[in-house]
Amino acid sequence: MRVKKALIWLLALLMLCSIPAMAEEHGLRGYIKGQGWNFVHLGQYPYEKDGTVRPVLWRVLDVQDDVALLITEYVIDTQQVIFETDQKKIDNYDYRLISCYEESDLHPWLNTVCIETLFGSEPLRSHLVPDETRGELFILNMDEFRTPAYGFSANTWGDQPSRQASGTPYAIKQRGLYVAENGKVSYWAADIKHEEAYRLALVGYNGHLSWGGYTRQNVGLRLSIRLDLSDLAVASGKGTRENPFILAYTGDPTPTPAPTATPVPTPTPAEPTAVPAEAAVVPAEPTAVPAEATAAPADAAAVPAPANEPSDDGEVLLSFVGDCSIGDSEQYATYASSYHACIDQNGYAWPFSLVQEHLAADDLTIANLEVVFTERYSHSDKLYNMVGDPDHVNVLTEGSVEIVNTVNNHCMDFHRDGYQDTLDTLGAAGVEHFGTIYPWQENGYDDLLVKEIDGIRFGFMGFSYPSDSDQKRIANRVKILKEENDCDIVIVSLHWGRETHPSPQSGQVIFAKEAIKAGADVIWGHHPHVIQPIIFYMGKPIMFSTGNFTFGTMSQVDPATGIFQLAYERVNGEVQLKRLQVIPCQTQPSPDFRPFVLTEEAARKDVFKKLVYKKGYAKCDNPPESFLETGIVNFENGVIVP
Repeated sequence: MRVKKALIWLLALLMLCSIPAMAEEHGLRGYIKGQGWNFVHLGQYPYEKDGTVRPVLWRVLDVQDDVALLITEYVIDTQQVIFETDQKKIDNYDYRLISCYEESDLHPWLNTVCIETLFGSEPLRSHLVPDETRGELFILNMDEFRTPAYGFSANTWGDQPSRQASGTPYAIKQRGLYVAENGKVSYWAADIKHEEAYRLALVGYNGHLSWGGYTRQNVGLRLSIRLDLSDLAVASGKGTRENPFILAYTGDPTPTPAPTATPVPTPTPAEPTAVPAEAAVVPAEPTAVPAEATAAPADAAAVPAPANEPSDDGEVLLSFVGDCSIGDSEQYATYASSYHACIDQNGYAWPFSLVQEHLAADDLTIANLEVVFTERYSHSDKLYNMVGDPDHVNVLTEGSVEIVNTVNNHCMDFHRDGYQDTLDTLGAAGVEHFGTIYPWQENGYDDLLVKEIDGIRFGFMGFSYPSDSDQKRIANRVKILKEENDCDIVIVSLHWGRETHPSPQSGQVIFAKEAIKAGADVIWGHHPHVIQPIIFYMGKPIMFSTGNFTFGTMSQVDPATGIFQLAYERVNGEVQLKRLQVIPCQTQPSPDFRPFVLTEEAARKDVFKKLVYKKGYAKCDNPPESFLETGIVNFENGVIVP
């Protein structure tokens, strides 16, 4: 009897000892009565009405054999669900009993468009375990929701808080997705556009859909995945709803091979170029803002920069590229798949190595710098604070990027001291910058830039989230650059627009046209992280968004991007735009981050197509038809050549 008891105690002790070992590997558990669920951040989704991307919060329902079953804590807003293709039926019926889930268009949509949005560049996407019939991304059926081990109420009727999906900010603003309607279904989804009709799309018993909303109806879903935890570990967080776990891959990262379509070699320096000592040191006291930078708009001063060597053919070529973070959101900076790890492993030349020959062949390359070069720890109280080690400035110099716009929604992530660190680091490395932020404040910044190349003077200014009140500021600075600094061409950089949206808002078109009327020669936009159409007003190019270029986040967006080139020449004493050309490229996600030039004809044309707005804008010109084939717009005497 004593031996039997001893064996029982020994067995219990061994079991207890094994629990921490398992938790040490990935740290996740399923539902425990009295303790609730673990929560995890994984993937990202444009939750907000304006397209703002945020991490997706998942509830861990169960963990079996190192495979976790997760469900989104918040509703995912689908784009469109069409259950009926007969337009007459769509027009004549408000409600209709529809086919099973696997046969609906919702099933393929979730496992193509939606999963790409959620996990496209997520390093842990390869750990998703597909369901045999429902794919990697699926909806739980009623039987699964009734499983006691998952922590939901056994009562499938009535208003059960454990099954309620919290409404997204977009849904709440639209007054849709009512909690009271949650009672009879495993998840609830309501039409969030038409409150009067109040059409529902509900998952019923056996995974069948019923009373479905029809075409043009947005519905909200709680989605599920299975995640293989065998080589994952908790990197940070406490597993609570307020402080969820963030997981990291514990295996050896597999290098991403260079795309076969790219003819450019991949140089990897043996020794990274050392950053100047001044750039690597964070000053104890922030450098004071120069008087001319803090002055009122009427007194804003532009500082001419040294001129580049003239081009051989007499034209001056400028290259514009989109968002370049060359760093990470602060919470991801230590990940094995982070931008920081990529630079540590491959060197400073890596990010631009597949496009460097194009950037080195121009007269100027201008990029949107969406990162703070600092070693400070104090940052803004926001979800994403973009930071890069100060020595990452060498990524710009190695990539032949001479000028950066510094004002955007991340430039103050580490407050004014961090922004000043960025400017000091750029200055020490010889990378020039421009940007206006808080110009009405005594400690604001109003940095204009003038560059002269081959006798042509270019002026640069930048604004972030411009409002109507900024039109006067832009007009004042155009006057300063053209009349006081003899600039021939003025480039206005605008950090604006809706994230991930393929086209600009009507207000942006109006704003850009007014800026050109005030004397701007080029409108260069960024922020949406995707490319948007190019139009011309009064013969001046408006590039609403040049997309991402090399960006160190896990957000998944359309990878289409490009090098947007403008060629200028002086004709009979007048500086004229000679050519706009887009070199079509594609971004690469973590852990590679290198954009590359597209060579396959269909892929190139797809980029050109995204840059042409089908309908056009009032009193504006689209690129000519030939642009869809060549990506080139030629000009003669300021007029587009058909």
